[in-house]
Amino acid sequence: MRTNRILLLLLIFLGCPCVPRVCLGGAQYAEITADRVNIRTGPATSSAIVAKARRGDVFELHGKEGNWYRIKMFSPNWRYVHRSLVQKAQYVHAVPNVVSVRRDIFQALVRAQNRADVKADETCPIQDKHGKPLSDNVRENLELMWLLTDRYKLHVMHTFETQPPIHDIIIHEGIKKGW
Repeated sequence: MRTNRILLLLLIFLGCPCVPRVCLGGAQYAEITADRVNIRTGPATSSAIVAKARRGDVFELHGKEGNWYRIKMFSPNWRYVHRSLVQKAQYVHAVPNVVSVRRDIFQALVRAQNRADVKADETCPIQDKHGKPLSDNVRENLELMWLLTDRYKLHVMHTFETQPPIHDIIIHEGIKKGW
């Protein structure tokens, strides 16, 4: 089941307009200006809450929809914050200098991803107990996994007092070094 999911995710990521990138020339960023800000799945207060951002959190900015900014978190899905709660900001990727800290962040991010995978599979299985595919559940499983990925990985960033834009840098280094 894990191999099928990895292949499916690779196909989705390759076709997604918001594939994670390490270096972005001219990227724009949004900084959260309120204490606890709801990050949502869509540009409306009726959209599901993905996570709570903190004052000072910085996200890659990818446009505006009405009164909402579209941001990149960790999944391939766009997330939204109300524009009254953020300001456009300059951001320089501040990756921790200490290798062991970067390794700890990488390992925590992997655990967060695994936790999201397991919870999505428990909540919305994509195979029955005999291994037969449940194709009706695939989209719901992926949506839940991506929502939980964003929620759990933001918690990791808060725990290590780092910013979401360094995620891709940490992941690439961790994979390269086999952490």
